[in-house]
Amino acid sequence: MVEIISQIIGLGGAALNCISFQQNKRSRIIGVQIFAAIMFIIHYILLGAYTGAALNFISLCRSIVFYNNSKKWAKSPVWLVFFIIVSLIGAAATWVDWYSILPSTAMILTTVSYWMKSETKIRLITFPSSPCWLIYNIITGSVAGIITECIVMTSLIIAIVRYDILKKKKVVKDEN
Repeated sequence: MVEIISQIIGLGGAALNCISFQQNKRSRIIGVQIFAAIMFIIHYILLGAYTGAALNFISLCRSIVFYNNSKKWAKSPVWLVFFIIVSLIGAAATWVDWYSILPSTAMILTTVSYWMKSETKIRLITFPSSPCWLIYNIITGSVAGIITECIVMTSLIIAIVRYDILKKKKVVKDEN
């Protein structure tokens, strides 16, 4: 029963992850990611995948800080360095095997992307984190995580085409 509940909660997180990348504002991308992180923390705890849970908790904290980047306390580049270091510590503290480094790598990529102001850079730098999470999810048996990453990669590709390729082509065309 715990397995089924875990996967259902994970699927809720998956839905939110996908919705987040279809947002056209940085604050909305990160805002939806906050709720997705909460669901994935619960999901991974129920699965016993503590590296995933720990890194999603770090993701939650990171997203809250980066969401508030218009406030003086959240603008400091110290936060970027802090979350990169904490991601590495989280992976080390919950180390199981070689695959424990994958979510940490994904977290570092996402941390750098969320620090950016450009929605295009957020999408492009975030994209490589999905294969890292996908492999981790396959190994840890997170069905919801596997589905999430497949859908997130698809969502990111759609958003990149929609906002970053087609929209730029339209702007260039309109300028001519």
